[in-house]
Amino acid sequence: MSEVTQSGSQLDRIETSIGDLRQLNAQILDRLTRMEERQNTHATEMGKLEARVDDHSDRIRELELQVAVASKTGKQQHRTLMGRWAALASVAMLLLGAAASTVGKVLADLLTTGAQ
Repeated sequence: MSEVTQSGSQLDRIETSIGDLRQLNAQILDRLTRMEERQNTHATEMGKLEARVDDHSDRIRELELQVAVASKTGKQQHRTLMGRWAALASVAMLLLGAAASTVGKVLADLLTTGAQ
């Protein structure tokens, strides 16, 4: 009779071990499920961040293009303005030369008339 109790207790231990393994398996599956859910959440967040980074890189690219265009246009406008000022200066010099020539001729005429 002692053998029956021993095998019965051995079966009880095996069944207890199997129950413990099932419980451990359930815990592991639960943890894996939670890890997978966290991974999916992180993947979604990463996707959102990637979209924001792409949007920011597009904006930066547009701004760089605008700055480059503004810089080139500004240099061209500066050259145009310098050309205009140069043209105005040459016209002013021409007028000043004509005025000086006229004043010189009038003075020369006055001096020659006054000397006679």
